[in-house]
Amino acid sequence: MTEKTFTEALGDLQNAAGEIGKQTVSLEESMKLFEKGMKDAEYCNGILDDAEQKIEIYDKNGEDDAE
Repeated sequence: MTEKTFTEALGDLQNAAGEIGKQTVSLEESMKLFEKGMKDAEYCNGILDDAEQKIEIYDKNGEDDAE
């Protein structure tokens, strides 16, 4: 199985939130959607954290080059 892209995980998270918001699913299904959404949110946060670290490194390297 291939890893999701950030966009796919974010879309899944938005879909889960939308389904829960409709209030037409059972409590059990809402809990499953919530748990899946939390995993997708953690995955997206991990990608964003990695990107932030890379940007900080690039920014620091750029400052070193300017000196």
